Order: sequence, then C-alpha cells, then structure tokens
Amino acid sequence: VCPATLPVATTASKLRKLCGARGGMTGMMPGMMSPSLNPSRVPQPEKYVERIGAFCLDGADFQAVRPLEAAPDKVKNFSDVSRPEMIRSLCHSHVPGWKAFPEEELAIDQICEGLSNQLFKVHLDKESTGLIPCVLFRVYGKDVATLYDGEQELNIFKTLSKYQIAPKMYANGDGWRIEEWHFAVPLKTKYMRNPSILTQVASQLARLHKLSSRSDFPREILEMVPASTDRLQRWVDGCETAAAKLHQSNTCPETARRLATMNFEDIVAERDWLRKFVLEDDQKIRGSGLDVVFSHNDAQENNILQTHYGLRFIDFEYSSMDYQAYDIANYFCECTIDYTADKYPFYSQSLSDFPSEWEQRLFCAIYLSEYLESKVTLEDSSVTLLLQRVNRFTLMSHYLWTVWSVIRAPQACTFNEFDFLNYAQARWDTYMRTKRTLLEAQEKAKKTRPRGWSDASFSSDRRAPAFSSSSRQKKGPYVLGGALTAGGVLLGAAAVVVVTRLLRR
Repeated sequence: VCPATLPVATTASKLRKLCGARGGMTGMMPGMMSPSLNPSRVPQPEKYVERIGAFCLDGADFQAVRPLEAAPDKVKNFSDVSRPEMIRSLCHSHVPGWKAFPEEELAIDQICEGLSNQLFKVHLDKESTGLIPCVLFRVYGKDVATLYDGEQELNIFKTLSKYQIAPKMYANGDGWRIEEWHFAVPLKTKYMRNPSILTQVASQLARLHKLSSRSDFPREILEMVPASTDRLQRWVDGCETAAAKLHQSNTCPETARRLATMNFEDIVAERDWLRKFVLEDDQKIRGSGLDVVFSHNDAQENNILQTHYGLRFIDFEYSSMDYQAYDIANYFCECTIDYTADKYPFYSQSLSDFPSEWEQRLFCAIYLSEYLESKVTLEDSSVTLLLQRVNRFTLMSHYLWTVWSVIRAPQACTFNEFDFLNYAQARWDTYMRTKRTLLEAQEKAKKTRPRGWSDASFSSDRRAPAFSSSSRQKKGPYVLGGALTAGGVLLGAAAVVVVTRLLRR
C-alpha cells in the first residue's frame, strides 16, 4: 500500500463525533438488533477505566476504541478468530458467569493500539454485580514465530500470572487468549520522564529483574540465552527474508524505493560489530549492566499501566532472559517515541526527549538501590558504570526494532496502516546517529584521560562525568596541604630554638 493511500485511524473523539453524543444511540429501530451488535454503537472508552492519579487523564482522549462491527474487513479477516461471532462465542464459553447471558449482550470494542497483536475489549452490555464485567481478548499476530516462540511466551505468561505480575488468564487456544482486564489506562509518552514516573519504572524494572533469583523460578526460563544477542541472529535473518518478500510481492514504487534506500547489506553487516561492542570491556561487577536477568524487553508507553497500586507492566510476549542494561536503554529510547498518533505514519519521534544526564542518573540510582538492596546515590561510581553499559545498549534497542519493523512490514496489519518501513528507517537513522556520538565520545575520552587510567574510569557518555575518578583528583590537594603543614611546623620549631638562645644571652 502506498503511503498516500493510507487511511487515518479513528480515535475515540472522532468516533463520538461520527456516531452522536456520548451514550446516545442513533439510527436504530427498536427490536431490530441487540445494541451490542450495532456497527453504529457509540463506544465508551471510559467504561471500566479507573481515573487514578494526575497522570491518567488530563483532558485528552481515552484509549482509542471502535466497535469491532464497524472495523474494516481486513481487521476482521486478520485471523480465524478475529470475527465478532467467534470472539463472542469463545468469551461466552470460557469467562466465568457469562453463560448465563445471551451472546448478543456481549459488546466488543477493538483497542486501536498494539503492533504485534490484535486487542479487543469484551464486556457485558448490562451491569451485573458480582460478575467479571470485562476481559481482554488477544489475537496473536501472524507469522510471530519469526519474532518469538509462542509456546515459550505462553509459559512465561503463566509463570508471571502465578506471581501476580501478568494478568490472570481465563482461557487460551490456537492463536488467541482471554485475559484479565485492568481497570487502568496506559502511561503517556510525555510523562515517561517525570521523576515520579521514572522512579517507579526504575523500581519496578529492578524487581522484575530480581525474579530470576527466586528459588522457584522455572529452570527452563532461567537457562534461556540472552534475548538481545540471540535476536541479533534470528531477527536479522528474518529481516532479510521479509525484505525479499516485499521486493517480490509489492507493486508500490514508493515501497521499492524505500527498500533500496535502507541498504540492507549495511544493516546485516552491522550485526557482528554490535554484538562485540555491547559486551566488550566487561568489568565483572554485579549491577554493571551485563547481569543476565529476567527482562521485559518492551517497556514503552502502551505496555505500562497506571493503576491504583502504582505502575504495572503488561504485554510480555518479548520477555526473556537478557542483559539488564537492555531494558533500561530501551525505556530511555522509548521516551522519544509516541505511538498514539492518529495520522500517518501513526507514530511521532522527538529525539530531544531522550532523558537528560540527571534523569538517567536518577533512574539508575533508584534501579540499583532496589536491585542491590542497598542505598545508591546519583554520584555513586556504580551509577556511572551502569550508565556506560546502558549507553551501549541504546544501539541494541534501535537496531533490534529496526529489523523487527522490516519483519512486520509484509505481515497483516493489526488495526491501522502503521508504516513499518518508515519506522524502520527512523530507528536505523537514530542508530547511526547514536553510534557516531558514542564513538566520538569514547575517542575524546581516550585522548584526554591521564596516563594509566583504565576505561572503567571514564564514561562513554560525554554528558555523564566519571564520578569514580573524583577520589584520584582530590589526592593532589591533600598531599600539598600535608606538605605545607609539615613545613610550617618545622619553621615554628626553628624559631622557638632561636628565640630561646637569644634570651639566654
């Protein structure tokens, strides 16, 4: 599909304008059909959403939703279980208590977000005390085997659900799952750098990373290889296959031009250098960024909910064992990207929103205080050491989401015509820009550091001073002060001797 022909996603506010006032029902004769089945039904995005905290709702729209019956055919034909009648039947059969109601009383709203899966909000049209009022119906994306192991993802989800970290699962089958509904709203990108949010995310990530140290943590998950370096191999191979598929099947000249512009040979060739770069100069210190821990691997605005008990991570399909620096680096990168844009290319990027040096150090200090279970301040050398590794893994984040987006480009869309190739180019450009900045900073550090200093004494981020070197810098004044004090004492003693001799004469 050429970008010029892409439709604009329908937001909640536009749906309300098209369908009439909130809560009203237009153009429907009594007895013709159940209100839940009417394509003109006005969705209620605020239903089953708790307004918790100042960051939840600030006058902007709620989560964009639309009645599934009003969605285009390509959405309903996304998979064998994306049809409204199939979703109603599965939820009616598997959600406890819903068999007492006719299937027609189940309303289905498509949640207009999620780039890997389709998401549906299924709820009872009538209020009923004591029953589960709402669930999330998830349809897995097509060809996800290239991106993650579905069986492994289900095993991880069940483990996290048992730990009460992931939502409760009511039922699952081939390509679908019914999950507990969270009465909350996703975090907005513009709040991700707020100190209140930064500190909560840092603490939550550290707690998640400590899960793999539990005595009952499943051995089969614990023994997984680090996901980021493993995906360097699998996703890049999948990227080459997807690019070839696009070349063969696409008739849009613009898509062909952009495929040629991306230069996949350069992207593939970068893989080996990146694998070495993120792992070299390992200081072998706990909490320095290369600890292999259980990681979320996709901490971004739509996967962090604001609840009455604090922030909560959701959507663990990319979760696995990984280097701890990746989750932190990925969160910093995601602070610059907003996926709620309702116009082409359905996302926006602002590189100036990357966390400042102070914000990065605050995040890492809070993270280490929780992870190491010991007080760590912003000036601590352990914060500098961790940030050095995080800076390297920002490249890993940009690179993996570049090849991921190319893989997704020829696959079926989940809710809108998100331009995956446009997104891939944006992440690749940011990768190259960030790489240049990091390497220039490292080269500058090598030229200016005193002889005999190790790489660990210098931060690769030009904005983050190496606080660990402060003790070395202070030695000079202390030695000079001691020498002056000793000289003064000797001069004083000599003066006393001279005065005493004069008096005796």
